[in-house]
Amino acid sequence: MTSAANKITLPELTLTEVAAGPGENVTRVDIPSEGGGTFTYYTRAVGDIDPTTGRRYDNKPNWSPRTFPLFPVVRNADGSPWLEANLWIIDRLVGKLAPGMLSYATVAQDLAAFRRYIDEKEIDWLTFPSFKPYRPTYRYNGYLRHAVEAGEISHNTARRRMGTVIRFYRWLKTAAQLNPSHPTWVEEDRFVEVKDVQGFSGVLKVTTTDVSIKGRTAVDPYSEYIDDGGKLRPLPQLEQKALVQALLDLDNTEMTLIFLVSLFSGARIQTVLTIKARHVMQNPAAISGNDFRLPCGPGTGIDTKGSVKGVLHLPKWLYEALFTYAHSQRAQSRRQKAIGGDHRDQHLFLSNRGSPMYASRPTLGELPRGPHVSRHTKNGQLVRQFIADYLLPAMRLRMENPKYEFQFHDLRATFGLNRVDAWKDKINAKSMTYTEALSQLSQLMWHSSPTITERYLKYREKLALFAAVQDGWNEHLMSLVQRTLNAEARVDAKH
Repeated sequence: MTSAANKITLPELTLTEVAAGPGENVTRVDIPSEGGGTFTYYTRAVGDIDPTTGRRYDNKPNWSPRTFPLFPVVRNADGSPWLEANLWIIDRLVGKLAPGMLSYATVAQDLAAFRRYIDEKEIDWLTFPSFKPYRPTYRYNGYLRHAVEAGEISHNTARRRMGTVIRFYRWLKTAAQLNPSHPTWVEEDRFVEVKDVQGFSGVLKVTTTDVSIKGRTAVDPYSEYIDDGGKLRPLPQLEQKALVQALLDLDNTEMTLIFLVSLFSGARIQTVLTIKARHVMQNPAAISGNDFRLPCGPGTGIDTKGSVKGVLHLPKWLYEALFTYAHSQRAQSRRQKAIGGDHRDQHLFLSNRGSPMYASRPTLGELPRGPHVSRHTKNGQLVRQFIADYLLPAMRLRMENPKYEFQFHDLRATFGLNRVDAWKDKINAKSMTYTEALSQLSQLMWHSSPTITERYLKYREKLALFAAVQDGWNEHLMSLVQRTLNAEARVDAKH
């Protein structure tokens, strides 16, 4: 029993259907009945092959996943699964080659939050009365807005939760034939101008509703942060030096390499932590040039945000360090502890118990992982714990600042700004155009929009402008204050 609706994670979910009776690959299920007897039925996995037809029982292609690791389940307050919510999640998963379970865990959390609200307010979530403010979608919209104003949740969280509920109801209308007596919301089509990677403009049709949480958080044009998939702060050179020295002093080989890969390539944490041993098995002597190019994204075994395909450019000296580590006794020992043993398809960076630090998306022909026993998705928690427990304390001592903070994702912004700084003299000498710098940085960082890339190129200029304006305003204020104080002093002297 639970006191409120929540989300739990199953180590693994296998989709099944009822079988006619005992047989090959059929599981017997016995359920005690209230009268003291037993109700028996039989199930089989929907992905099993029918021996008479040679096809799967569910008529789906063989590549379609039949089991889902770390499946999120939305539970009602009494502990029972919320049927419609879980069916929607399953419907979204089925047919996807390599679904990212982290995204679906967030969806389940949003649905659990909605369920808690309707339970608390005793709302029939399938009933839509004529009076619009009494409809569940409008009531939830009002609740989220008040929660944002009260500082209980962020604007982005409210917008995401409302968006999840809207998509849920849309699915109910199509797949579950929900036909409410009055509209769930009012829709409106809008046209938004967008730019592609090359800078060409286009118009995108967007359907909005009057229950969507609109608006966005105002961006400070003079902030020290860069908005690139989150608020990132490029580390100044002094902090970069302190970071590298702290890593060397802590003497954790895996963490040192993980941080250096991100710092010198701009890779996100999920990309760094899903590099496999086979990706760094090429002898460095066979690499021409000063960098090693590592393809990432779908089909490579290395995960990227949004399944974007891209190439990491690693300095040759750093690749040599990764190659040496992959062949070291330390790395081999960790791979031996992992499920499947010392294998080329194991993650390059494993914990001392042989566990991956980030859960890769499953792909065809990947290393068999055996039964799933984890009840939480691995998404780099070990790295963040290392930062909190060891790296930040060491950095605070070096920076002589007990409140010093930074996050792993800041390394991505640091890489981007380091590249811009390296090109600064070329741009000033006109041996490299602004457009060339914009294009190269966009490719290195896999940006989907040139607007994001321009934030790096204009970062120094923006801060310098702010400092100049602020200095001038401060001088102006100081002169006003001094004139006022001098005038008051003269008046006091007369009296």
